[in-house]
Amino acid sequence: MSKIRTAVVGLNMGLDHAHAYKLADRSELRWVVDLDEAKAAKVAEELGCGYATDWTKIIDDVDAVSLCTPHHLHAPQALTAIAAGKHVLLEKPLANSEDDCLNVIRAAEQNNVTLMLAFVVRFLPAVRKLKEAVDSGKYGKPISAQGWVEAFLTPAPGTWFASKEKLGGGCLFSHGCHYIDILLYLLGEPDKVSHFGTRVGTDWMEGEGTSHGIIEFKSGALAHLVTSWGMKYKKTPAKFQIHLTEGFLELDNSMWTVTAISKDGTETLYQRPAEYPSRRGQNVLFEIEHFLECIATGQRPETDGHEILKSHRTIWAMYGSGGVPVTL
Repeated sequence: MSKIRTAVVGLNMGLDHAHAYKLADRSELRWVVDLDEAKAAKVAEELGCGYATDWTKIIDDVDAVSLCTPHHLHAPQALTAIAAGKHVLLEKPLANSEDDCLNVIRAAEQNNVTLMLAFVVRFLPAVRKLKEAVDSGKYGKPISAQGWVEAFLTPAPGTWFASKEKLGGGCLFSHGCHYIDILLYLLGEPDKVSHFGTRVGTDWMEGEGTSHGIIEFKSGALAHLVTSWGMKYKKTPAKFQIHLTEGFLELDNSMWTVTAISKDGTETLYQRPAEYPSRRGQNVLFEIEHFLECIATGQRPETDGHEILKSHRTIWAMYGSGGVPVTL
């Protein structure tokens, strides 16, 4: 089978995409693109590909493109690539409004191209094992889930991610969307949501820099997610803890270890294998390989636009709740 010619636009988060494409057997990395020409040239030299500062100039030379650019550019750039008949792996979020999301989804369907969202956490092996454990029934029914996404960003007024309009909201939409997606992935369809956000400690942001979100699922399970870019000092218990009627499951902060506690004692369900290399792009490689497989086989991506719109709608409902429970 011939290689899929790929390009990466935006070399911040896109740097991991570029390295993963270089590692993937199905990919021929053709181009890296960034407005910073020196950065693009350096990455291109390292990975043995071409570089550019204007992605539209190289689009005809590729089959698929990763768009890893600021959030407010996702919809227009995705629509341009799709109109050119290119498969698109789009960094989160899909777009900053529901109308833009739906426009991109429809365009991909009409042009018969693969559209996938780069929800990298969904594809990590430990997260897959956590899903398997929840679904197995061995630990009973989920009662309560807690998640912690605690980070600190150096104050950066004037940058695009300080803008509520360009970011699409605050830290919950930009960063927490990964983990809202995981809660839906693990626990099913949400029923009611509520949310509080604050700018204390992140007053350089227009949107919330710290978020507490609550979800009640149709199963009756509850979940609470803390997301922050304002926590200088932290001692996070884990990434996720899930209490079930017959046990307890934990995903550690590295997102490489899953532990279970039940009547049988404490058990490590998954741990990073020694043979997994520590190299740039390794964590992203799982989603990159899924994207390339979907292009090659025509299968539906697990994180296509319809799937990811569920997490976006959950967050938008949270934002509209004003701290009062809202039924989805």
